[in-house]
Amino acid sequence: MPSITVDDNGTELAYLDSGVPKASQDSYVTIFAIHGIAFGFHIYDRILGLLRDSADIRFVAISRRGYPGSTPYDPDEIARIPTDGDGQKEEFLRARGREVAVFIDKFIDAFHLPPISADGSSGGIALMGWSLGSAVALSVISHLDTYPQSVQTRLSAYLRTLILHEPPQVALGLPPVPKSWSPQYDKSITPGQALRIGIHWLTSYFRHGDLSTRSLDALEYVVPATYRAPSIYTMSDAEVAQMVSYDLAGPDAMWFMNSRTQLRASYERACFDSGLRAKMPHMKVWLVVGDVTPSFAIAAAWQVEADDQRLGGGNSVRVKWVRGSNHFMQWDEPSLALQTFREVVV
Repeated sequence: MPSITVDDNGTELAYLDSGVPKASQDSYVTIFAIHGIAFGFHIYDRILGLLRDSADIRFVAISRRGYPGSTPYDPDEIARIPTDGDGQKEEFLRARGREVAVFIDKFIDAFHLPPISADGSSGGIALMGWSLGSAVALSVISHLDTYPQSVQTRLSAYLRTLILHEPPQVALGLPPVPKSWSPQYDKSITPGQALRIGIHWLTSYFRHGDLSTRSLDALEYVVPATYRAPSIYTMSDAEVAQMVSYDLAGPDAMWFMNSRTQLRASYERACFDSGLRAKMPHMKVWLVVGDVTPSFAIAAAWQVEADDQRLGGGNSVRVKWVRGSNHFMQWDEPSLALQTFREVVV
């Protein structure tokens, strides 16, 4: 499994790469994707399979720290987070962004990725965070001015799109809405059981009410629909074993749940800070969300739209709704996912 060293301590991030598109070796866009909690970078296997014959997209799925192929965290570092001060929590988040920024910088240099073309129709890169991985993608952008100048310059020149694919409120540092629910809320079952049931629930489809009302009362918070099986039921035992790291959900949750202030500041700076956005002149920000996905993703999308009106003048973040898509579009509907990502990138 290939990897790239991202700091002087020998920290490595592994990756999967669809490779150079055969039909357009000098004019393609590269999407760097960051996976979410529990589900590792093999969640993108079906997209990678489709891209073997792609004409205009290269896809690189990065394995986050602790996930297969990448350097694990120091257990003590994770255990300290609940009692760490704000400065230490900020440094932890900043380090996660810096690791990915250096990874991308080195990848661009090593593989001679094509820059954005003069007419803007091809070349350059997109950075995508899925689910809780959105927090890491946002950290890459929000901490731009802390990187070496060469990294800042290259990211500024190459980055054309930041994609937030169904971020939950926690990834943005936002509080959950009052009716939020997941199996982890049920204290009558063990945490291990709640985690495994929660994975099934997370991959389900949900029938919501009239979303055009933008009313939180229109959302189904608890009961999945029955018209389509949860995504995990379409995975073989071997695929689940390769893709899902149940034991890594706890360490992830430890830092996400204890860093709300830092995550909120990172989200707002990456999306709405005019000075920072001026340093990324090509970067558009898109939030992609399905309409039959768990309630947290829809509620978060509405909150981002409201924040955009309040902080970004209504034109800093665009939202793309995908009809019939759940939280695992990249697995259940890889062709639709690829087309959706292509539409917001080019």
